Amino acid sequence: MRIILLANHVYAIPAISFLASKQLLQAVVMPDVVHEHNLQVENAAKFNNIPYKRFAKEDLKTSFKDWLIQQAPDLVIAYTFSYKIPEDLFSIPVHGFYNVHYSLLPAYMGPFPVFWQIKNGEKNGGISIHQMDGDFDTGPVFMQQEVAILPGETQGLYSAKLSIFSVNLIKEFISKIEIKQPLVSTSSQSYYSRPKPKDFTIYWDKDTADDIENLTNACNTEIGGCITTFRGQMIRILEVAKATVNGANTSMPGTIVYSDTANGIYVVCKNNEYLKLNILQTAEGIFSGNKFASIGIQAGEFFN
Repeated sequence: MRIILLANHVYAIPAISFLASKQLLQAVVMPDVVHEHNLQVENAAKFNNIPYKRFAKEDLKTSFKDWLIQQAPDLVIAYTFSYKIPEDLFSIPVHGFYNVHYSLLPAYMGPFPVFWQIKNGEKNGGISIHQMDGDFDTGPVFMQQEVAILPGETQGLYSAKLSIFSVNLIKEFISKIEIKQPLVSTSSQSYYSRPKPKDFTIYWDKDTADDIENLTNACNTEIGGCITTFRGQMIRILEVAKATVNGANTSMPGTIVYSDTANGIYVVCKNNEYLKLNILQTAEGIFSGNKFASIGIQAGEFFN
């Protein structure tokens, strides 16, 4: 079996290591736009002595197609690949093109499935391997594995876990590639687009403590933290924890009800619930709530 892997993110690295160790990986293909994550993919290919190529989006119908015909792979697997593949390329590999997607399709189709699953408070997500067709995430599904989303897991942590779980799923998929029996999913179809700033902003008067904790976890790490403002400056919050505050006066959501360097910062949310702010990022750096309190944050001040 000769496999070409299309990748654009560190989450594909465990699959690269596995396929290379089994001498199944023919080459790794990345987009032409270089960034931190696919540089690590490139390094993983080098480490495993696997050839790698970069192609621009506009080259998919020309030089990439010619290269693919020359390579004559048995299978192409897309794993965190951001470009839409032209349909006339699907027949070039013996077994076609397949995509690894981080949800139980057809639920959470779209480019940021883990963000939306954690933001929405889902208790379970998973991995799907589906045949690629003319649209994103719509082809028939052939393999799935449900994976629990544990309390407190961030987008980065959960995605890293899925990247490890995906290795066994890919292994099983390759062993059954000849069968090609689509699964009948019980998930309801849903599509979520790339999140916009309004989707990762805290609305203190509308969001419960659970909502904000879910949002914070969903925004760590790809989004870089959920957004609020304090003293007119944008703040990103990276970690919070639900808390109990005794003796606090009823306050408007977003109000800081407690702040000191020993215990940190506590904020009131909707329904008079409370959150402790564990990790924040400002223009000056990333701080614990305790260190943030040391710059003179006072009870009675508020986040917008």
